[in-house]
Amino acid sequence: MSKSFSLVYGNNIWTHHQLPITSELVKLLGVDRFRMALFEEVHEDRRRMGWGESHDCPWIIGPPQNEAQRVELVKQCLDADVMVYGSCPREILRARTSAGKLTLVSSERMLKKPYHHLRMLNPRYSAGIRKYRADVNHPNVHSLAIGHYAPEDLATIGAFGERVWRWGYFVDVNPAPPVTAPDRPIKILWVGRLLALKNVDVLLRAIAKIKHLPQFGGCDIVGDGPEKSRLMSLARRLNLTPELARFHPSVPFAEVRRLMQESDVYVLSSNRHEGWGAVSGEAMSEGCVLVANDRAGAARELIIEGETGFLYHNSNLEELASLLERLANDYPLRMKVRRQAWERMQTVWHPRVAAERLVSLCHGLLGMEKLPDFQEGPCSKIKKNQI
Repeated sequence: MSKSFSLVYGNNIWTHHQLPITSELVKLLGVDRFRMALFEEVHEDRRRMGWGESHDCPWIIGPPQNEAQRVELVKQCLDADVMVYGSCPREILRARTSAGKLTLVSSERMLKKPYHHLRMLNPRYSAGIRKYRADVNHPNVHSLAIGHYAPEDLATIGAFGERVWRWGYFVDVNPAPPVTAPDRPIKILWVGRLLALKNVDVLLRAIAKIKHLPQFGGCDIVGDGPEKSRLMSLARRLNLTPELARFHPSVPFAEVRRLMQESDVYVLSSNRHEGWGAVSGEAMSEGCVLVANDRAGAARELIIEGETGFLYHNSNLEELASLLERLANDYPLRMKVRRQAWERMQTVWHPRVAAERLVSLCHGLLGMEKLPDFQEGPCSKIKKNQI
């Protein structure tokens, strides 16, 4: 095997969040040694949100339109020296394991639902866990664990052993630092699908507690979903006028980034069901202060408390309101954290950094060079005392 290697990055569908990291991997490995393998068409509801725009990249293969194309797609996944294995057919993982080929399983936390010990009483569920362990507990299969709580879940079910490395979703980072905004009333932003797991009701109730502040400039809530009418009704009951809680429909990604540039604080209110929360990285990349529910996957990875953002305990309304009030009344702190949030995305969670570290990790695991020892961020090894 040469100093370089071939890599296939596999997933079920294309999303815009994958373009930054895959583009960087193409630069490092070359277009002849990298492929992005897709197995399914993007569902219509996702298309309406802008997903599925592949930009006609020549290194994207799939999704297959017939059986012959599917067979060829699977073959390319099996032939590659390394595969980053996302939501792909299980047959590929098993075949690569049998062939002794390096495979990095990229996944969010597995035990998003609480009371895992009770669910194990279900024979079908426990059998599924045993099959998963059998598939991944091999020396050539490693985990790229997405989100702070994913490694803990893997340890709970006895998967991967010590072959677990940090990973995430890597978004475009604005090359320009946040512009120094005037000392104005604070602008708060939330973006996403309006689902129960997003806990937007907690954000609305926190806003209701600070709406009297002279330095509160309102909150923009951008997105659609099954919870929207209920949340708008809640805003009315809380006496949040349209100037205080502004609801907007889903907008294109470019518009989302513009709104982030114009905002001071982004609130990631999701609960433990949010495996990561890519929008939080996008907000920090535009210089927003991230205030996050500590149970969301990205929260403890992206945030250094008080330096690049702030954490509040799950659904703790008073804690969230207190943080928002503090940021509203402390302009120097707000601007300091905005700059440091952007710097963290530039230096640690940038897609270029992630791609470089992934290639270095693969070189180490393939025996081409010394295994790297990153202390934090992408491809840092999960140690037992960190779980």
